[in-house]
Amino acid sequence: MRGDDGDDGDGRLFFLSYARTVTGPVGVGPDRHVRVFFHDLMENIDQLVYLGAGEPTGFMDQEMRGGEKWPDELMHEAGTCQVLVALLSARYLKSKWCRREWHAFSQRAVHGRAGAAVSSRQGCIVPVLWAPFPDDLPEHIGTTQVFTPDSAPLPAALGHYLEYGIFGLLRMGYLKESYEIVTWQLAQHIVDIFNSQRTEAREFVLAELDAGSGDDDHDR
Repeated sequence: MRGDDGDDGDGRLFFLSYARTVTGPVGVGPDRHVRVFFHDLMENIDQLVYLGAGEPTGFMDQEMRGGEKWPDELMHEAGTCQVLVALLSARYLKSKWCRREWHAFSQRAVHGRAGAAVSSRQGCIVPVLWAPFPDDLPEHIGTTQVFTPDSAPLPAALGHYLEYGIFGLLRMGYLKESYEIVTWQLAQHIVDIFNSQRTEAREFVLAELDAGSGDDDHDR
């Protein structure tokens, strides 16, 4: 991955944080839609930035089971990926695992790249509306700007996203155009962040992330 001076470094461009809804493989049940979205997002990003031949642009945990400790790979990715893409839903807001992932990225320093303009509000976390939820955002998320696409080229796409979330756009086939527009604009937003700033790598121990989750419960 490119550093401030243009050199290559470790880490992928984004880490997809989501709340698991099944205990089996991600390819079945509601979580199959997360996998579809993950690959569509990577496909878009791959057209906007080049990290090198065979270099994956994103990370998605597909093996975590409730009650397990974090594997070394997950700890590494939480400390090296450049951007956290958080799929907000009612389940996500209650997940201690997702809170750990959020906390990990919130602890990593962000520096602007030479000559690039960086918003002081941006940071390295991009919350995305995955599915509508009735609760208010918790304090640690409420201060972070949730991704919102613009209304071009399809004005209705913004309303569809805000009403149904990305999961809803995937479930309702007739909203495929809105889904594709939102996913493309999200990819552009992530790449804009990558091109304007660098998130410092950091090594974590689980105790640090447990403290950030506010609980030692290991539910995913």
